[in-house]
Amino acid sequence: MTHPMPKRLLLLFALVSAIALSLVPAASAEADRLDWAARIAEMDQALAEGRTPAVGAAWQEAWVAAHASRAWDAMIAVGDAALRAGHATGTPELFDPRARRAYNTALIRARRQASREGVLAAAEGFGRLGDRAAERRARSEAAELASRGHADEARRGAGSL
Repeated sequence: MTHPMPKRLLLLFALVSAIALSLVPAASAEADRLDWAARIAEMDQALAEGRTPAVGAAWQEAWVAAHASRAWDAMIAVGDAALRAGHATGTPELFDPRARRAYNTALIRARRQASREGVLAAAEGFGRLGDRAAERRARSEAAELASRGHADEARRGAGSL
């Protein structure tokens, strides 16, 4: 014989959970963008003021926020910030690998979104890093995305005739 009380408790728990979750505000893409952009601005300010330890901390916070944003453009901005930090602090050996990781992440995200613009931005990032092989590969991927896009448009156009 089953007791009705556990079912009622389960239903009550589910109801309270649903209400509580609906009260939690959803994070907007704009808030994410502002978060990583604000952290990059903090890093740039620390660079301008010569506060080298603060540079690394602000860059790391920018990385985390950009990573959470799931946006390829955020990762490009963080990669570019790493290059600036490495140049300004005289520690490219520390920041260049960070830039490479950011550009790779941006490339992966742009591929998933079939964003030719994002793949080209990653290619340009690799170029700024001096990685010509990665730059060529990404440019080739961008060209492939463009040709695929034109083929898709042609198929859609032919289907409407």
